[in-house]
Amino acid sequence: MTSHGLLGATARLAVLLPTLAALAGLLLSRRRHSRAAAIAVVGAAATLVVTVLELAATHGGQARSSIGLAGHADTGLVVLGLTLRADRLSALVAVAVAVVALCVQLYSTAYLASDRRYPAYAAEVSLFTAAMLLVVQADDLVLLLVGWEVMGLCSYLLVGHDSERLAARRAAVKAFLVTRVGDVGFVLGIITIISATRTASISELLLPQTRQGLPGWVWPLALLFLVAGVAGKSAQFPLHTWLPDAMEGPTPISALIHAATMVAAGAYVVARLLPLFAMSTAARDVLAVIACISMLGAALAAFGQADLKRLLAYSTISQVAYLLAALAVTPATGAGAGPGIAHLLAHAGFKALLFLAAGIFTYVSSTTLLTGLGGSWRRTPLVAACFTLGLAALAGVPPLSGFWSKEAVLAAAESAATHGDVRVVAVLVLVVGIITSFVTAAYAMRAWLLVVPDRGAREPGAAAVSAARTAPGSEAVFVVEADRTDDVRVVVEDETDTDVTDVGPVPAVEPLAEHGLEGRVVPDAMRWPVLVLTVPTVLGGLLQLGSVIPGRLHLSLTTMVLTLVLVVAAGLLVVGMAAQAPLGDPLELLPTRVEGWLLGGFGLDRLQHRLVVRPVRALARVVVGGDVDVVDAYARSTAVATRWTGRWVSRVQSGVTTSYLTWLAAGVVLLGIAGVSLR
Repeated sequence: MTSHGLLGATARLAVLLPTLAALAGLLLSRRRHSRAAAIAVVGAAATLVVTVLELAATHGGQARSSIGLAGHADTGLVVLGLTLRADRLSALVAVAVAVVALCVQLYSTAYLASDRRYPAYAAEVSLFTAAMLLVVQADDLVLLLVGWEVMGLCSYLLVGHDSERLAARRAAVKAFLVTRVGDVGFVLGIITIISATRTASISELLLPQTRQGLPGWVWPLALLFLVAGVAGKSAQFPLHTWLPDAMEGPTPISALIHAATMVAAGAYVVARLLPLFAMSTAARDVLAVIACISMLGAALAAFGQADLKRLLAYSTISQVAYLLAALAVTPATGAGAGPGIAHLLAHAGFKALLFLAAGIFTYVSSTTLLTGLGGSWRRTPLVAACFTLGLAALAGVPPLSGFWSKEAVLAAAESAATHGDVRVVAVLVLVVGIITSFVTAAYAMRAWLLVVPDRGAREPGAAAVSAARTAPGSEAVFVVEADRTDDVRVVVEDETDTDVTDVGPVPAVEPLAEHGLEGRVVPDAMRWPVLVLTVPTVLGGLLQLGSVIPGRLHLSLTTMVLTLVLVVAAGLLVVGMAAQAPLGDPLELLPTRVEGWLLGGFGLDRLQHRLVVRPVRALARVVVGGDVDVVDAYARSTAVATRWTGRWVSRVQSGVTTSYLTWLAAGVVLLGIAGVSLR
């Protein structure tokens, strides 16, 4: 088979194999854990093989577009090709998705070994993988939209997997609704582009002649709509609030969503359509500003979290903002998508590693709270070592993958700031990116100090009181929820409303031995994926050598030296603060109000609840009241009118013949008068 034919076959199989695995898992493995696991793992492994073959076939710049998948659809306005595309960009991201999906499927076989709903879960993960690969491989905007929306559906199902828990159900609904807000803009952007260009083919849209001769308002409007969709899917300000709450889902799902699917989908779409975004300075500026706010704000919030999974969630928001910022300022014909894609690939490796390692810590410690995870080095030394490497990559410690990809982003911003066409926002990206590297190193060091070393016995009551902080100016009741062995957290509820408005975890105070979990042996199916993901975390920087990643990458000695100094300074500062803190947590030394703001994500959840959720629910109550009191009243009045009419007519039917003749005569007279009047 020629490379051209191989590209077509592998692109189709990359989408079809996980789809078939999802269907087979649903139809053939009901309540059969072993069969569901076999189908899911084999399907993910086969998907990885075909994506690697696709990547190999792109060697030397080979690419192919318009690969048929679902035929054509004539809408009257435009003929939709519904085709796929295979090139170096799609192949690289597809391999990253497949690697993480395989690790998650293998890991889940042990993590959810006792879950009766595992077969449905495994099928949903396969469908989620297929949807992301459809987004990655699509060469048609409508086909891309199909994958985009299927991911949203799968995220709802997976985040709410533990549907018996109220917190999981609420998190699933929140993730679905918040991302739908952005998706409205995404759909409008696609409609605007198709209406203006009369094509949905991405390959045709990337041609200069297709983009010429259109009204000047088309691209700014369409691309701003797309930015809204990207902000929702990639959890960027102000549509980021769903992601920390999505931690209510199983930990393997957190790894999949944060590392290689959904959150990365928005960034990938920007990278794929980068020549289009280059046509609108306004859209790129808005994207850069959103990324800068998300980058620094989420990093600060991560430093204030008391739950490891929520800390990693805010970290994801910040790191995805890095790569979106790079895409916002790099020229499409120069560095292109290279710096952003480099960070996407590096982040996929070390963030999946961190989440799966966090799942193992949860498995042996029965909590995700930082105050309950101390001494992980003693419990699981190998996993703790991998977790340390993941945090170091996140902080940008050389020579790990995160260092090289972050430096590529900052170097691209420096280049754009000095002699680019987006100098103002490029300077903003550069400055915020450097500051964020300091904050990132700080929260990574804090997480390491609280999780890996054995900090000795702590006073349980004081730890709980220390973590129980409310947002400034709020009156709240703290209710401990411990419905699962791996999820003990405090839900902050407003006294005047039963809805959850903020979440802040506190440590479990029971000794671990009482749960029977101390010393639990970690299954190989959970350990091996962590070890596999350590390889790209350590060696991922090699991808930036040569022409593996599309676009040109370079490093800046100035930003490299500056960020290294800041990383070391942040680490030393946090270690010094921890030494002075009574419980060993640097957060204790911050003012209570600051700690509350960081823990509550600057109160954006509470603000969103007051400005959006409450008004919408009030409007819903008005609509329901109108439906019951007005619309239903018409239906009820029909029955009443019919009943009274029947009673009146029954009185007329007296059974006396002369009465009937009288009424008949009166009717004839009335009809006669009416006829004369009408004439």
